[in-house]
Amino acid sequence: MEPQDSNPHRRLKIFGTIAVAIIGIGLAVVLVKTGRKPESQIAKPKLPNVEIKIAEVAQHTYRIQSQGTALPRSSIRLVSEVSGRVDSVSESFDAGRVFAKNDVLLKIDPRDYELALTQAHAQVAQAELRLLTEINEAEIVRREWQLLKQDEPTGLQAREPQLASARAALEAARATEETAKRNLDRCEIRAPFDGMVAKTSVRLGQFVALATPLGELFATDVAEVRLPLAASHLRFINLPVHGTVSALGQAPKVTLNIQASGQRGEWLGQLVRSEETVDPVNRMVYVVAQVADPYGLVKRTGRPLRSGTFVQASIEGRTQENAVVLPRQALRGKDRVWIADPVLIESAKNTLQEWLGYRRLSQTRLKFITVDVSFADAQQVVVTDGIRAGEQVITSLLVGAINGMAVKVREPDSTNE
Repeated sequence: MEPQDSNPHRRLKIFGTIAVAIIGIGLAVVLVKTGRKPESQIAKPKLPNVEIKIAEVAQHTYRIQSQGTALPRSSIRLVSEVSGRVDSVSESFDAGRVFAKNDVLLKIDPRDYELALTQAHAQVAQAELRLLTEINEAEIVRREWQLLKQDEPTGLQAREPQLASARAALEAARATEETAKRNLDRCEIRAPFDGMVAKTSVRLGQFVALATPLGELFATDVAEVRLPLAASHLRFINLPVHGTVSALGQAPKVTLNIQASGQRGEWLGQLVRSEETVDPVNRMVYVVAQVADPYGLVKRTGRPLRSGTFVQASIEGRTQENAVVLPRQALRGKDRVWIADPVLIESAKNTLQEWLGYRRLSQTRLKFITVDVSFADAQQVVVTDGIRAGEQVITSLLVGAINGMAVKVREPDSTNE
């Protein structure tokens, strides 16, 4: 018989190894029993962010946009009505200078015309003397004829042809005198209105003939802007009655402004008349706006609206009740807009629904709606029916938008407010 192993350390080592193995197996079984299987993660689609504008139903005044060139209401070319040497030139007669009505701008040497007027006076005096002589002669003949014939003389007997000739000669002499007076007055070139000199063509000492151009003048009381409008826009404006001119203060208001090359200016005017013809080239109808005192010569304030300035115009039109004004980019096509419509849905019941975005109970969907558009331009759209107050109108551009697709409303950026 073999002797037993009496080493206690060896036995303790064997028992420890067996115990560790049993505990490890037990823990593995527990983990298998109680552990959860890892779930597979399916990528969820990213919802497109959209910007919105809250629809507000309110009263809206139409404003029609146009553009045109400011020009003086009255402008003329001065020409000489007599011939002679330029005797004097006013300081106001220079380009850009301002003058008042009846100011003398130029003087032409009047001496020849003064002599002609003196001669005309003499001719009138001679004609008057001849007429008086003929009247006295006719009276003497009438009395002698009555003494001899006891009746009134006629024709040559009463010197009627001589009297008619004397009267005609007097009228001709007086006409010559009037012509001489007018020619003498024309030696002074006077301003026909309050205005400004646009151009001068003569100088002191220059000889001018009849109809020689002297310069160009324009009035500064009123400036006019001819504005083209589409025929479809005319119904939004209270146009003046055909063939009439609206008085200032009673016509539609027009705001004119310029924003070019760093220059800014704004002027208030009024729509005074319309042209009742359609331009055959651009198919537009033209209306005319007026701005009083464009150079600020009366008020002495404000920026001058110089002749030839190209301006943008905003015409105040009629007022529309219960209208919704939206940005132009909110209109899709001719009569459709998109709204962000919050809807309630059921919670997800399976993985596919979760992937399609149906996990939350509330979700925003894109919805197509048809509206009645009364007016649209490059900046805004006026809707009169089809949108309720408070609806979220989408203004963002989306590619491949589908009715009912889920979207996310973009929160406003507080830094840009």
